[in-house]
Amino acid sequence: MIRQQRGQSKSHFDFNLITKSPEFIGAKVIGSYRSFGNEPATEILNKLILDSGKQLLLPRLQDGFGIEFCNWDGELMNLRANGKIEEPIGATFHGKIDLIILPALAVDTFGNRLGQGGGSYDRALGRVDVFTIALINENELVELVPSEPHDQKVRAALTPTRLIRF
Repeated sequence: MIRQQRGQSKSHFDFNLITKSPEFIGAKVIGSYRSFGNEPATEILNKLILDSGKQLLLPRLQDGFGIEFCNWDGELMNLRANGKIEEPIGATFHGKIDLIILPALAVDTFGNRLGQGGGSYDRALGRVDVFTIALINENELVELVPSEPHDQKVRAALTPTRLIRF
């Protein structure tokens, strides 16, 4: 249902809601992602991160559906296709990440996130203490999503018009 509705939505996000947040302002290293399909577009957001002088990391899938974060300079030639996902080429980042912006199909009013079902972000976020923001359309903020004990909550969600903290 959410995927079907998302295919009909072409929301424009006010990314200034993120870039003016204290978490963004204080961050030196930010993890984001390259959107695909019907996900909220991250091209402008990623450019804003780079233009602000911050270090931008993108996820790269590992064996077993894990993810690692790698530097990306914004150049398309420094990406490679892995199925429908574009991943950065280069070494894995091993330092402290200050903020991670991640995809979600839905987020509930408690910060529980519904992802694509592979658990990659849950495994990665379970290893770090980082402020997280999920990008969702307005109708994807729901009362309750199914959650398991291993699921990692997000600390905020950005809709096209507001940044909601949990």
